[in-house]
Amino acid sequence: MIAPLLQEHLRSMSQILKEDCVTVEKAIKEVKRSKGTFYNYMNYLDIQRHKFPFDRKAYILATDLVRIQKFVQSNKS
Repeated sequence: MIAPLLQEHLRSMSQILKEDCVTVEKAIKEVKRSKGTFYNYMNYLDIQRHKFPFDRKAYILATDLVRIQKFVQSNKS
């Protein structure tokens, strides 16, 4: 029997397509910030990383990348 938490996780992952995501490494290059700064943005904006079966890479939704880019633009000093 699969634990309820695992079932919920599998159900939520089935709704996210890999095609709608971008790797975290690619997103960091797009934003042109350090890895630590990028993860701070993700935490501040409450953006989740997603992993897919048989893939080591971490992903974020492309729409979340746009949110980060807008955040960076609005907070330029």
